[in-house]
Amino acid sequence: MQGNAWLLLPYLFAAPAVASAAPWWGEASLGVLSTSGNSETRSINGKFALNYQQDAWRNVLTAQAINTADSGETSGERYLVTDKVDYTFSGQTYAFLAGEFEKDLFGGIRERTSQTTGLGRHFLTGPRHLLDIELGAGARQQQAQESREKDSDLIGRFGLDYQWKLSDTSGIRQRVKVESGASNTFTESVSELKLYVIGNLFASLIFTVQNNSEVEPGVKHTDSSTAVNFSYAFGAKPG
Repeated sequence: MQGNAWLLLPYLFAAPAVASAAPWWGEASLGVLSTSGNSETRSINGKFALNYQQDAWRNVLTAQAINTADSGETSGERYLVTDKVDYTFSGQTYAFLAGEFEKDLFGGIRERTSQTTGLGRHFLTGPRHLLDIELGAGARQQQAQESREKDSDLIGRFGLDYQWKLSDTSGIRQRVKVESGASNTFTESVSELKLYVIGNLFASLIFTVQNNSEVEPGVKHTDSSTAVNFSYAFGAKPG
């Protein structure tokens, strides 16, 4: 991840507001993954998410790793790091700054890095329904899978995050992200069903679809995955 130190900038930007009793919370997950698309195998995936919220500031840092083996040979390997900080400045409207780094050795695009900024709005604020919609712009650098050719362009970003609390122990979350530039339009949809088992332990079923509009010959445009994760939630989430 050399040269991607900028990913830490939003996280550090929010750091001065941290107090001794700052509200941190997050989760650590481990699960089994079945995939279809450019790879059709089973794998192990791990995910870690750390959240911070203080007054109008909110910061979300996530890291994920997936490693797939088929008959003793690696057939899938993907790493993802994202960091997004936002500041609510007027009612339900907020400004955000986001950075992402993804490396997928078997996907449509081998490496993708993006830096975006824009505005979002909390259209629904609970208690059972939450909905955030974002529009922004920025830059993206990516590397093709086969030729390893690199390019960079300006992009527009659309984001949607919807959460529905079904009960005290279950909920649904739908996230959609679109990054569109001259060289490629990247679309990702993540659907999640979460069920608390006991205390802070929960299980989740996650269905992910990723699509790249422009890929090299012989590489599929769409990758999909279904994961069953077992997770532990920690910290005190506001509300």
